[in-house]
Amino acid sequence: MEKTVTINGMKCDGCVNIVKENFEKIAGVQSASVDLENKSASVTSDREISNTELQNSLSETKFTVA
Repeated sequence: MEKTVTINGMKCDGCVNIVKENFEKIAGVQSASVDLENKSASVTSDREISNTELQNSLSETKFTVA
């Protein structure tokens, strides 16, 4: 399954790496890619991942899932 969401608060490549690393820690996520220019992130997973679950993975950061 693939899901794409908008990420608010990203401004640099460091931000991209933080979002990517946090999304890849979610159980079932096989890969994550983050696009700074489009302020979006895509996850590929073996199960459905909710926006809430994605947001929870970013709870200790300044980023939000829109």
